[in-house]
Amino acid sequence: LYVILLYISSCLPFRYNIEQERKLSTETTVMVESYTLPDGRVVKLGGERFEAPEILFQPHLINSDIDNVGVAELLYNTIEAIDIDIRYEFYKCIVVSGGSTMFPGLPSRLEREVKQLYLVRTLKGDTRKFSKFKIQIEDPPRRKHMVFLGGAVLADIMKDKDSFWMTRAEYQEKGLKCLEKLGVSVK
Repeated sequence: LYVILLYISSCLPFRYNIEQERKLSTETTVMVESYTLPDGRVVKLGGERFEAPEILFQPHLINSDIDNVGVAELLYNTIEAIDIDIRYEFYKCIVVSGGSTMFPGLPSRLEREVKQLYLVRTLKGDTRKFSKFKIQIEDPPRRKHMVFLGGAVLADIMKDKDSFWMTRAEYQEKGLKCLEKLGVSVK
């Protein structure tokens, strides 16, 4: 199943009304689409097409015991936790990256949900102030590999700085305490 989802992930759209989509997928065949896998097998997907990426916004869908918040609420909480003087600038320059951001519709869904959270939690429903609120989510075309590329650039820049790296021998000798040389306190 994991291989199948990886293969068709670029075709899985985010939906704005998941309940309506779920109803359509269970009561009709409107949502069913066929995908041909690289080995020639054909897989038909209905509700799975939108439920798989929906987990990013509603983690409780895979396990009702999960108390974690979705990506939109996590983004909102992170920006709201920083200094009030610079929050507005952060809302105006959000960049999504990594393979999971390749789902069609993710940036617009993320924008819609963050705006809704801002309206309800920050502005307490004041739509007059909401008209001045600006959010911009960038979704660069090469975002699938941006995390790796950023790490590769950082590694290249820091390659000659021994204090930035730890060796296998250091880890085997000190365990997690070797992180202390990087300024990370380990208990």
